[in-house]
Amino acid sequence: MDHMRSRLNQLLSALRRPKAFVLLALVLLLGYGASGIYTVPANSVAVTRALGVIADPAVPPGMHWWWPRPIGTVEYAEVTRTLTMPVGYYLIDDLRNVPPSPMVSRWLTGDTNIIEVRANVQYRIAQPAAYLFGSEQPREILRYVAGSAFTEAANSLPVDDLLTSGRLALLERVRARTQELLDAWGVGLQVLAINLEAIEPPQPVLSAFQEVQNARADRERLVSEAEAYTNTILPVARGDADRKVNEALAFREQRVNAARGDAERFARLAAEHRREPRLMESRLYLETIERVLPRVRRYVLDQGGDTSLPLRLVE
Repeated sequence: MDHMRSRLNQLLSALRRPKAFVLLALVLLLGYGASGIYTVPANSVAVTRALGVIADPAVPPGMHWWWPRPIGTVEYAEVTRTLTMPVGYYLIDDLRNVPPSPMVSRWLTGDTNIIEVRANVQYRIAQPAAYLFGSEQPREILRYVAGSAFTEAANSLPVDDLLTSGRLALLERVRARTQELLDAWGVGLQVLAINLEAIEPPQPVLSAFQEVQNARADRERLVSEAEAYTNTILPVARGDADRKVNEALAFREQRVNAARGDAERFARLAAEHRREPRLMESRLYLETIERVLPRVRRYVLDQGGDTSLPLRLVE
């Protein structure tokens, strides 16, 4: 005990010497300065503050130095990692197979129908300083902002569009509106994509909606079959119509040409008849006889005295 007291007294006496005090202060100062060395990981950036004021909002990866506490602080944010925020359900409830509350999962459509939506927001940290110090709970803000965007977008579309062809329009509106609100509030997050896991009517009316979808599918199938039949029949009908028109045109042309030929021949005969009427009449008579007689059946009667006259056909 006495030995320890003596050693302590020697140490205190040594500290009272000016050189020893300066050396100790220098060692403490060097240790304090060395504690300000820090390393930023490759997937992150750092934000440095001095006395609570942001000095550098984006320190790149690598080894750096900054004032240690309590003068300065260094905070880190992963800027290359893609994060996911569920919308319409809570992840912990989903892992426990607990159905989400209707207050969380159901939305009202533009035609006053109700749908259930399960989606997730893919995002990353775009502005580390705003993410770390702009709000207390940026992830929860993102959840509520995305829910608000879904509400606004669903209210502008009818349920039929949301269940069929309007899904892409819904996701694009939600993404744009969510990013707009995040930028306006300075949360520091960038929305990369909105992935729709499920969008369907509530379970009590799911069968009725399914019947409507089946009827719509049948209608589209029948319309497609009718269009296919139309596309098959119309070319055939058009081909027949074109063929008949072409045949009629050819027949008309033939009859017109024949009529013109007959008219010209008659005109020449009339001119010849006017010059030599008797000669022309004799010629026409002979030509007619030559044309008609080969087709005429001739009968020769035997002029005997018998009352019954036998007939003999002469070819």
